[in-house]
Amino acid sequence: MLSSLLLCALVAWLSLPGAKAQPVPGSAGTLACAESDMCSIGQVRPYTGDIHPPEALRACLDARTYKKELILLTDTRLNPLYQAFRSLLALGYEHAVALSVQERCDKSAATWPRLGCVWSSSKTASQFKYLMDRVAFLVRAARLGFNVLSLDSDVLPLADLYSLLRQPGLGPYQLAAMRDGNGWINCGVVYARNVRPDGPVAYVLAEIVDRLERWGESCIFMDVIKRPCGCWDQAVYSDTLLSAVAGRPVSYLCWMPPEEKEQVAWDDAHVKAMGRAEGGRLEVAAYANESRVEWPPQLRHGPPGFEARPFELWTATLRVPNTNGSWPQALGGEMFAPERGEVSRAFVELLKADGVPLWPDPENASLADAAAAIGTETFVYLPLWLGESWSHGGGLGHWNPGLLAPNESAPVGLAHFVHVPGGATNKMTVKMATGHWDWDVAHAVHPHRGVFFASTAHTPLPDVLAYSSEVENRAWASEAEFSAAALALLRLAMETGRAAAFPAPRCNLTWLGGDKNTRLPLYVNHGFLIPYSPPGKGFSDLRCLWSGYLFHGCQAARWSYPGGLLAPEFDHLQQLLTQDRTQAAAEHLRSLGFTEGAGAGAGGLGLGASAMTHVPTDLLQPPAGAAAWDVADLAAKLMQMYGGPGSGLLWNESIAAFNANHSHGGAGLNGSSGGGTGGGGARVGGDRPRVLVLSEVPKLAERRGPRHEVHHAWLERGEERHLFGCDWLRTGRAPHRRRALVEEGRAGHGGAGMGAEVEAAVGEAGGGESSQERRWLGGVAAAGRTLG
Repeated sequence: MLSSLLLCALVAWLSLPGAKAQPVPGSAGTLACAESDMCSIGQVRPYTGDIHPPEALRACLDARTYKKELILLTDTRLNPLYQAFRSLLALGYEHAVALSVQERCDKSAATWPRLGCVWSSSKTASQFKYLMDRVAFLVRAARLGFNVLSLDSDVLPLADLYSLLRQPGLGPYQLAAMRDGNGWINCGVVYARNVRPDGPVAYVLAEIVDRLERWGESCIFMDVIKRPCGCWDQAVYSDTLLSAVAGRPVSYLCWMPPEEKEQVAWDDAHVKAMGRAEGGRLEVAAYANESRVEWPPQLRHGPPGFEARPFELWTATLRVPNTNGSWPQALGGEMFAPERGEVSRAFVELLKADGVPLWPDPENASLADAAAAIGTETFVYLPLWLGESWSHGGGLGHWNPGLLAPNESAPVGLAHFVHVPGGATNKMTVKMATGHWDWDVAHAVHPHRGVFFASTAHTPLPDVLAYSSEVENRAWASEAEFSAAALALLRLAMETGRAAAFPAPRCNLTWLGGDKNTRLPLYVNHGFLIPYSPPGKGFSDLRCLWSGYLFHGCQAARWSYPGGLLAPEFDHLQQLLTQDRTQAAAEHLRSLGFTEGAGAGAGGLGLGASAMTHVPTDLLQPPAGAAAWDVADLAAKLMQMYGGPGSGLLWNESIAAFNANHSHGGAGLNGSSGGGTGGGGARVGGDRPRVLVLSEVPKLAERRGPRHEVHHAWLERGEERHLFGCDWLRTGRAPHRRRALVEEGRAGHGGAGMGAEVEAAVGEAGGGESSQERRWLGGVAAAGRTLG
């Protein structure tokens, strides 16, 4: 029966104008979507365009929905969108659409038309244009009778979503969302279903856009009443939800008083507004009701030790709110300027133009009875198995298919890469490290620019300096010893113009958990470490990536710094250098529906015998009579022996700045002044290997090399130093710190002439993270790093 249904689906797809056959990703019996009968492969049509006009939105929904269901993906970057869609296809879902910007959608239509891509020409007054477009799409589609599952691009589906969303224990809800660690809505996962067009859920979603636009257009008024004219969109989600629970508009999170003593009265007033007469602190129990829900049977095949216990479920009753003619000062007073601006008026008119009724105006007291007559709808916070964060289960290894036995599966249906090491900018990095990354798809997005953080238009495949696997996988005695080796590699890489392949120690080292990391659940500090195992290696090659590597400034190449590669990136680079994937990559991309020629950069990059060259141990020994190498001298020797400066020193701007300021003993970039692209330039000692492999940790004196000096000055005074900062490059200290390892850090001796500084850095961690480090871990989202 199932095979017949799938065959019909493919026939239907083939009958569509201009459609090409797309294979089912897996045999009929293995498609996860079969459990809910939501297999939409071949059941949707391509669509690209502006969905702002009502007729265009309806056309998009007609083309991309299946059984009135749609999955909405949102990002301004194609690679994360493509990786997310690739994961949906693996489950059998094709009924998805990407919401982005027109430039990205135009490129996507020419590259992967199988993924519908839309944008909105609407005007916005707030600072969250495409995020407001997402909410507007969600509420408009829901009001038209469609069910929409809105997912961030860093959300990973691991099981049939619809059988989980329909679990009997969740109840007849109309709005569901992931619960964040702080107890409020995480808008990375939002599901609206069976929504009344003029009901409470429609109000909650539309009010997010309307509120931010009204504030954004009335900053002068907001300043007069001493309120901000903007707010974090996720906080507005929670505030509009609270408004529907309280039955009157409130702005609890966005207008939270800064002083703790004022917050007590603020909480008390809002708890009472929720109908809790006793007042007190506003937490989830003050506005929602708790019950328990069983872990779904289909998710109980996790690894040994996983407990499929009943989980808390929080639900709330929503109603269309009304002010009843008052704005109590205890709740913040008047919320809006007397007159709407042009943008917010246009949004209301757009909702009307969609042709379905609106809810009674919450600010019109005469409509309070009409609002009450509409009735209620239900909100539910999704249980853990439908919105698990990294801190709950990702760091345990449960999301990595390479660490699961054949009879085991991930114990959750949706994994959200939130609360990951290094902050929000590393969500795609963690997705890559846990085995959910299609490198061919990444190449299809960026066939010319490269797919690595260290890639540039000049060097899509950067020259690299790496340790041999024997060095990287050795039994490092302490964190301090490993830190010193990592720093030595990076210092030498900078002076040779090569990106550093950041080493990752084995997770089963004694000071990282030992034998506890030879099985699941893993015993690692999930705030500082990312477990990584190459495909097919499992626990035999389980390594831990350090959070200190993750910041944008430590990885991205620029004229003063050649960048760095994480272990998954370096493994892929080695694959490119040793295997010709031209045909295999092309066939794989064609099977996914990419256009001919997409991803040309994914194959044909092998460089033969000179791709990787090992530096003998004796060449790394310090000169006679010296305890350690001056890093510039060793770099000059390696460049002389192995083809000259690396690609990171062959940009015109790099050459000019370096030679003008820091020629070390005649070892400047002479002969390279013409510049090079993609690996051209000086060839001092023959062909330059793409990867230069060190067979030992070099012993380096503490003095910074000239290249490091240039970059250090830039880190201290450069205009973009906050965006591209890398603190362990600036300070010369360890790239990672852990409080539990203070004594081991003091005992570590280091091996690169930097032992004292590494020891001091590890010792400093004993008193807790510095304010600088806390800013790293909590504030790097502003860097806006893009992947590949």
